[in-house]
Amino acid sequence: MKELTDSAPALDDTETLRARLSDEGYLFFRGLLPAAVVDDVRTRIARILFDSHWLAPGTKAEELMASDRAVEEGSAGFFGAYTAIQSTEAFHQLAIRPELLDLSARLLGEPSFAHPAHICRIAPPSPGANPTPIHQDYRFIQGCIDTLTTWLPLSAAPPEIGGLRVLSGSPRLGVLPVKPSDGPGMMRAEADEEHPEWRTATYQPGDVLLFTSLTVHGAMPNRTRQLRLSADFRYQAISAPMAVDALGTGKPHYHPDVPDFPTLTRGWSSTASIEVPPGVRFVDRFDPRLDEVLTPVSRFA
Repeated sequence: MKELTDSAPALDDTETLRARLSDEGYLFFRGLLPAAVVDDVRTRIARILFDSHWLAPGTKAEELMASDRAVEEGSAGFFGAYTAIQSTEAFHQLAIRPELLDLSARLLGEPSFAHPAHICRIAPPSPGANPTPIHQDYRFIQGCIDTLTTWLPLSAAPPEIGGLRVLSGSPRLGVLPVKPSDGPGMMRAEADEEHPEWRTATYQPGDVLLFTSLTVHGAMPNRTRQLRLSADFRYQAISAPMAVDALGTGKPHYHPDVPDFPTLTRGWSSTASIEVPPGVRFVDRFDPRLDEVLTPVSRFA
């Protein structure tokens, strides 16, 4: 599998970044975020997992060694620990780091904001847990085709622990058909898993992978004994439409299995990280399992 191209040297060259995003469908930045900030969030989450008995007895929390209590996302026993993570202000604050907001605004060419449904991925070892199948975000996010996703490793993520892979150039395929699948999202895009343009990296805390809503991507199996921690944050222009969520717009990830934000944010210093700006226009959703979905026009096409 090929290595991701590091765009950190071109960070200040917006036109080069836009051209690369249009051509390859992703941008990868080594060390975009301060590692100490990401390490602090990981430490907080590791403590929650330790207290929830997700980590092996007799090991240190920072080692992230999985116990037999570590379960697949969304399954029985998942939501206690996940609610505690979703109650952690420092995790949500990562989504509105100036490095990420500035980057998304420059790429989109106008003011942007982070979607409130910030996602923490906790990937137990395989085969006990299924990795996220290859997919395109557009069927899940909907609303604006030019919604950008950032994937952040919260712990070191070499390929063997199930780091993310992307199919370079895949946005040119348009919205792909899907079929049912195991793993988070429960849908798999019908794309070539053996294509030579799949790319990944040995990720470190502070690295950021950004991609478009049409970029085919997915996790690899976790072949270690550790948990892999990562975060998904999504950004769109304030002027663009946002899809109405079936369970309520502006809700936490996995609501209502996870409580609403008024409960999660008790004791926080600020709720700016989970607020939708005034004036955002909302549109209805379509069934993401439809066989055919028209591909909207994108500024990155």
